[in-house]
Amino acid sequence: MRLEIKHLHLVRSICQTHNLTRAAEQLFLSQPALSKQLAELEDRLGFALFHRTRKAMLPTEAGLAFNRHAQRILDDVAALEDHLSSYGRHDRGRLRVSLDPLHHADWLPAWLHALRQRLPNVDVQIRQVPDLLHSLRQRESDLIVIGETSPAADTFFHPLNPDELVVILPPDHALGTKPWLEAANLSGQTLLYHFELEQSYLYRRYLHPQQIRLGSAQHIQDIPTIIALVRLGSGISVLPRRLLQGNEHGLLVRPIGEQGFHFNWYGATTRDGAPPTVPIALALLEDILSAAS
Repeated sequence: MRLEIKHLHLVRSICQTHNLTRAAEQLFLSQPALSKQLAELEDRLGFALFHRTRKAMLPTEAGLAFNRHAQRILDDVAALEDHLSSYGRHDRGRLRVSLDPLHHADWLPAWLHALRQRLPNVDVQIRQVPDLLHSLRQRESDLIVIGETSPAADTFFHPLNPDELVVILPPDHALGTKPWLEAANLSGQTLLYHFELEQSYLYRRYLHPQQIRLGSAQHIQDIPTIIALVRLGSGISVLPRRLLQGNEHGLLVRPIGEQGFHFNWYGATTRDGAPPTVPIALALLEDILSAAS
């Protein structure tokens, strides 16, 4: 025996109205069409769902049981339809955002607030991952914030804001006499660095091609500790200038190269298969950054 949703609506409407004509109007059917559907349903079931009287259609015991289940199922169907339609409106789901630890995300509180207002039922997760691009391509992140990187056909890079890599030195460091530094000036120095050196952009672009040998390199994944150690004279570091805003006291800050080492931060997402919440999130972020600039 196969029941259809229309049968559930039919029985519920008749139980509500106790009248075939009014039930038919409620279901936008003619009274003969509704009577035919009810007769076919009862014939399929093998028993009557209603007692026919001159004044009303009264449910039998089986009809009452049918209606109880029909009501529960129809309520569940309505809830499911509403839940699914919310995905079409992009106001449900999950948005996983991974940030480069060297990015100064001073926009984050305002952006999260705007997202909460625009997409109140979307679960927004902010996290750090070891490899941003790998996380994006493995669908472990929906949106990443990343600095300069090589173009990739499968990845869309949306420009966010400019920045500059600078060298930070203790106040009495010998290199402090120079108005700007070159990569060669890092030779023999103790570098306190957030990334594994040989996996870093600094190493791949400058140190390795120019065969620059550091005195030593210490891998420290905590920016405040790096800055504190530089102040104490334990080494030097290379950090984005925006990351130092308001925290430059007790440091010498020097650009890399006469023109400086300028770069952009990007919001990156996959070209195919990104959640529909991503364009909304990027548009809100662009508005916040534009207002702050």
